[in-house]
Amino acid sequence: MEKPPISRLGILYLSLGLAQSAHSVEEMLTHLYDFFWVISGALHRTFAWYPQFRWPPDLFGAVNMVLIAVLLGSWPFVERRSSWALSLAGAAGVIETLNGINHVAAATVFRGYVPGVITAAIVLVLGPLVLRELWRLRKPAAL
Repeated sequence: MEKPPISRLGILYLSLGLAQSAHSVEEMLTHLYDFFWVISGALHRTFAWYPQFRWPPDLFGAVNMVLIAVLLGSWPFVERRSSWALSLAGAAGVIETLNGINHVAAATVFRGYVPGVITAAIVLVLGPLVLRELWRLRKPAAL
């Protein structure tokens, strides 16, 4: 019996998980966890109520590894159209879109490279594509 081809949603969601993997590697290699002190300090200067904070590298890495594991591990369930996995795919699409926007905004504000901005462009494209595909699948087929 021949396996059916991977769906468009499956390809996009798997691509998003792989892009997040590359994004996490870029963030770790360029020490994004140290940059949080800079960015939160800039926000704190403008909004006094905003706390300045740091992320320990090991915690930052662990959170990223869990995120990657969830994205890649849930791909077969997204492909099977499990309702919980489709909800997760929608949340991932929103989160990755916002993640990409935040990196690009930071690069714009700081007028140069910020950790993670190169691969942020990829998640910024794939996040909305996943959301668009999920939206398309919700609509009933035209008769």
